[in-house]
Amino acid sequence: MLIHGVELTVHPDHRGLFEGLRSPSDVIAKWGASIPPAEQRSAVAELRLPEGHFFLKVYAYSGLWRLRTLFIESRAAREYRNLLRMGELGFAVPRPVAAGQARTLGAVGESFVMTRAVENAVSMWTYVYEAAKAPFPLPAPAERRRLIGEFARTLRRAHEEKYFIHTMRSKNVLLTRDGERYAVHVIDVPFAGIFRWRLFPRAGRVRDLASLMKWARTLLSRTERMRFARAYGADKDLLRAAQRYQERYYPSEPS
Repeated sequence: MLIHGVELTVHPDHRGLFEGLRSPSDVIAKWGASIPPAEQRSAVAELRLPEGHFFLKVYAYSGLWRLRTLFIESRAAREYRNLLRMGELGFAVPRPVAAGQARTLGAVGESFVMTRAVENAVSMWTYVYEAAKAPFPLPAPAERRRLIGEFARTLRRAHEEKYFIHTMRSKNVLLTRDGERYAVHVIDVPFAGIFRWRLFPRAGRVRDLASLMKWARTLLSRTERMRFARAYGADKDLLRAAQRYQERYYPSEPS
């Protein structure tokens, strides 16, 4: 792990974008991104470049928040690595482009992760709270069944490898459509794969399922939720534990 200095990790497919850049500050300056204010930990810039459509997320820490990064892998580096890993596991995720960090004596100053945009995507949050604004409807029943089964099996494979996503909130799960074919994407995953859930895999399963329940209860029928549970392989005890967790810690979605 980097202790002091700067570090850039660039995907081989995108090295040309970062030619001549040596630090996160170079990257931020080149594309005019903003450093988040002190009360926030991150800020996101949308970039429409000749090379494509991207999002640049900048993390910055000050005061006591900076101490919490001491000798801990940066969120930006984790998100870059997690996107690669989740793609290997079969999830549809944004393609990672690059990540970088600057550290002083072990503490992260500023860092960034850059990804390709998921084009024409709509968050599940939109369907829950602002469905009238969604540019396309939810899938037809047969397509819903396919998506539910595929996502449940992908999540089960990840959990069987003790890999847990942690943040499948409605704003982080996106839907795209290509004709009558839909796809489910997961974004914003700096906390996926956290080691402590490998030590407590049942708790990791419960948390991930509870975060899905929080919004799936609104968008999916009871029959569809049971279809997901069967495809995932959840027993009644696991479902009850996830429901209790959801009701206690995720009682409602923020509006």
